[in-house]
Amino acid sequence: MALREDQILRYSRQILLKEVGGRGQEALLEGGARLEGAGPAVLTAAAYLAAGGTPVEATDAQLGPAAPGFLVSAEEVGQSAAQVLARVLPEVNPDAVSPRAGGRLAQLPAAWKGEAPWVALGGDHVRGAVVFRGSQGCVWCFGETVRTLGAPPTGILGVALGTLGALVFQRLQLGMGPELGARWLEGPGRVTDMELQRCSKCR
Repeated sequence: MALREDQILRYSRQILLKEVGGRGQEALLEGGARLEGAGPAVLTAAAYLAAGGTPVEATDAQLGPAAPGFLVSAEEVGQSAAQVLARVLPEVNPDAVSPRAGGRLAQLPAAWKGEAPWVALGGDHVRGAVVFRGSQGCVWCFGETVRTLGAPPTGILGVALGTLGALVFQRLQLGMGPELGARWLEGPGRVTDMELQRCSKCR
């Protein structure tokens, strides 16, 4: 697909990055992300992915009391994430409202299927965690690693985790970085490597 003039203006800061460029921006627009969950981490990821040009589709998870933030108001608690995002994402970026087949970004616990990239957002009650898999990454090692984690944090750490998750998802869409990996988020701006749990074939 060729970028329209309005898209070149909208995404100019990303296009100027040598890692992205015009072709990378086209790839982001042609991809898609299915989001599962309705906490601050997933909703923050939705805002960043949509702003960057990745079409976003959400599940019918119900918005809880921790959801209000970038995209959700307190009055929308109790509604489905899919309904609310369908209403607010056109204001963020009209390019993000035509979901296409794509990867999955989900808060744990979650089921995993479909095409990569897969990005899991979880935690261990102290830190946030991002576990990711590109199309060539081992499904079983990904599964073994996410099984060790609980739900993602809320509050400011959840917001920071969603931001990191969106960045990782975009990098995988662009074919950048490792095909399988995991990171701890110990505080906003403090990211460290997490050891992957290896399956019996990869040990």
